[in-house]
Amino acid sequence: MEYVLNCTAEYHRNRLDSLGWELTMCNCLESAGSPCRQLLARKESYGKLLYGFLEEIAGFDEIEKILEVGGGYGYLMRDFLGANPRVQAAMLDISPFLLDRQRDTLAGVLKEGRVQFFEQDFLQADPGFLASFDLVIMNENLGDFPTLAGIKRKFFYSPWKDLDGNLAAARELFLKYNLDIPQRCPFNLNAGALQAVEILCSSGAARIFLSEHSCEAGAHARAPGAFPERIRLKGHDEYTVKFSFLERIAACHGYSVRRGPMADYLEVDTAMEIRSAAGDDEAARHFLEDIYKYEYLFLSKEA
Repeated sequence: MEYVLNCTAEYHRNRLDSLGWELTMCNCLESAGSPCRQLLARKESYGKLLYGFLEEIAGFDEIEKILEVGGGYGYLMRDFLGANPRVQAAMLDISPFLLDRQRDTLAGVLKEGRVQFFEQDFLQADPGFLASFDLVIMNENLGDFPTLAGIKRKFFYSPWKDLDGNLAAARELFLKYNLDIPQRCPFNLNAGALQAVEILCSSGAARIFLSEHSCEAGAHARAPGAFPERIRLKGHDEYTVKFSFLERIAACHGYSVRRGPMADYLEVDTAMEIRSAAGDDEAARHFLEDIYKYEYLFLSKEA
């Protein structure tokens, strides 16, 4: 049965040597002089803005152990640990290059014994390990997980014996969580992202924060016909994420779900002339658009 498996694992393990090509929201806000920061009401780094948002909606009184999966250069966790001296952190990443960068960024708290590092594919993570954390963060990386691209309509009615392992697992997800059948085929499915959220929710982790470029944001808000789209990047491709599917999985596992655009915590400064502020800076223009194209989920579960 025809489809293409888009998997970025080999790239991240062996060939990734920079995040500069990906223009992540976190990296766009790292420099104090960044034109992207000037577009915001609070001109702070991404980690500080996200910490403040989570403190407002969830509080940190019961959060002492945080796991970040795919932590980039470590900027987000640096800000979290700086804001809260009680927090202990763990960084889990498939990329040895990024783990080295995280160690550099977090060198100060590493000496204090407040952070550990694990090189691993998250899809192989132990549920008991995940459950030991008060908060798990997966920021801007769900689009890196394996995606099945170009799935044909016959996927839904072909005999199970005709499906390979990837397609069989995908069909099980549709049946198990009653996911909406796509209105148009062929379609792309964030199979790895769905499996990652299932792993997290099955572990019973108390709080989970997820964010990524959404295929349902903006004009496609919660649109049933919206499915993941390809994003071409240097050395690999990623896909936008269908957040309604992630939301469905979390709800089925008993989590309360808060969903919204990154604009909820990356608040644009409405007092300025945005067009003039962004000027001719391409990164700033993309950043402004992405504030509304990226979505987040905050999942919480009562003990």
